[in-house]
Amino acid sequence: MPLPVFEIACVIVVALTLASMSRARALGPLLRDYAAIAVAAWIGEDTSIAFYGFYTYAPGWHLHIHHVPILVPLIWPLVVLSARDVVSKLWPALGGWRPLVVGAVVAFDASLVEVVAVRAGMWSWAEAGHLGIPLIGIAGWGYFAAGADVALSRGRPGLVLVTGPLATHALILVTWWGLFRWTLRGPLGLASVIGLVVLAALALAVVLRRRRAGFAIPLDLAMPRMIAASLFVVLLVATAPFDAPLWAHAACVAVPYFAATSYDLTALRRRRSLGAPHDSRSPSPR
Repeated sequence: MPLPVFEIACVIVVALTLASMSRARALGPLLRDYAAIAVAAWIGEDTSIAFYGFYTYAPGWHLHIHHVPILVPLIWPLVVLSARDVVSKLWPALGGWRPLVVGAVVAFDASLVEVVAVRAGMWSWAEAGHLGIPLIGIAGWGYFAAGADVALSRGRPGLVLVTGPLATHALILVTWWGLFRWTLRGPLGLASVIGLVVLAALALAVVLRRRRAGFAIPLDLAMPRMIAASLFVVLLVATAPFDAPLWAHAACVAVPYFAATSYDLTALRRRRSLGAPHDSRSPSPR
């Protein structure tokens, strides 16, 4: 897929995803949180590129702000916000563990974005790892999301501009010098694919256990994720239709989410017919 076509598709997907999200929450708070995360994401990513020089964007991107194409920080808030909805639905009483779980969900999502986008040549890393991505690169957006969730959970979206980038840099440095500097580097080959399959199986087991306990992701909250994910599925089809490891990775990410989603269309229509916004934090009856 040519990069200009992908950029146009990104704009459309961002608009459609925000519109879909606005059906489950008030538009004002949604746009407030979205804007705060977008600005914080740009700060975190631009400073990461400047400080570490560990990855670079392809020259074909348009509308940069310093090191970062403007579309990139406009996409990541959708990932963070939808991950927060997933956590609120599946684990509504996490307490202080919540930022870590939100970060883990975002890192899981980021793994698909990274492997597909790098395979398509949209950016590149200084060294290999899992399907061309160093593991710390996959973890980085999870670090950011954990910091962002700390502020958002306290109803202080402006604080995301501090907690998001600060958590990103602090956790990058800790995990780099504590782990990734010394091991799990270079091409990981089949071992990392097997590791992902194991992680996906564990995620599926956790999701099925939560389903049995009565917790699930309603379709109206899953829909924004499906809209956003469709862009990278199309990119995968256009870029690497026969790349088995990439498709295995995509399946590992998708299956737990499909299992976690409640496809109760009758309940969805009933909620919408009432005309009231759905509370994204209340547990699902299914």
